[in-house]
Amino acid sequence: MGGVAASAIVDPAADVHASAVVEAGAVIHAGVSVAAGAIIKAGTVLEPGTRIEEDASVGPYAVIGGVPADHAFQGEASLAVIGPRAMIREFVTVHRATGEGRATRVGADAMVMAYTHVGHNAHVGDRAVLTNLVQLGGHVQVGDDAVVGGGTVVHQFSRVGRLAMLGGGSALGRDVLPFAMARGNPARHLRLNAVGLKRAGFDRSDVRALGEALAALRSGDRERLETLAAENAFVAEFKAFEADSTRGIERFVRRAS
Repeated sequence: MGGVAASAIVDPAADVHASAVVEAGAVIHAGVSVAAGAIIKAGTVLEPGTRIEEDASVGPYAVIGGVPADHAFQGEASLAVIGPRAMIREFVTVHRATGEGRATRVGADAMVMAYTHVGHNAHVGDRAVLTNLVQLGGHVQVGDDAVVGGGTVVHQFSRVGRLAMLGGGSALGRDVLPFAMARGNPARHLRLNAVGLKRAGFDRSDVRALGEALAALRSGDRERLETLAAENAFVAEFKAFEADSTRGIERFVRRAS
């Protein structure tokens, strides 16, 4: 059963589903929607333009939909969307987007741990995990099923590819390839995220092909990379991510560890 605590403040112009739970001291502004089964925990603030989707959990003491830390923002109507079943933990901040009708988005089943910041226009993929104290700049993209380790800082417009793993305390200024592991300040690619791929159900042949593709890119063997991409859809995805990079790909460590 849903319900709104007596000490919560909910603007009459907010759209809060009857089955949602709003705990003590939460503040929900006009222009917010909270879907069925969502839980807004104690002290959480939902600013205008926030959309909390089905069965998501937010807080305690999170602030969602805050004004972008961006001089380009001129007060236009924009969104911060928390996807279905996402878990947003203590003291997380998610800014809404710059640009009329645009959205900052945290995907379905994602987990965003304590004290993390998701900057304006960022997109965090489905089932992605942002560990404690992660800081994402504006327009950052984190792919589906990626894991970003605690205390990591990601520069604006950088990307973390699907099923990548970024080690704790890293500083990312360029892109981390899908299916790879990286860490450090500055971040450096280490090797394939083989354990993560196996847990995700990848066949051995696909893991082997991706390992060969990573080695080919590291050595500069573009011909081998092209051949592998023509033979394997995951390698084709890997290659396309690298080709689409605007900031460039983080370098490799001299020797994989």
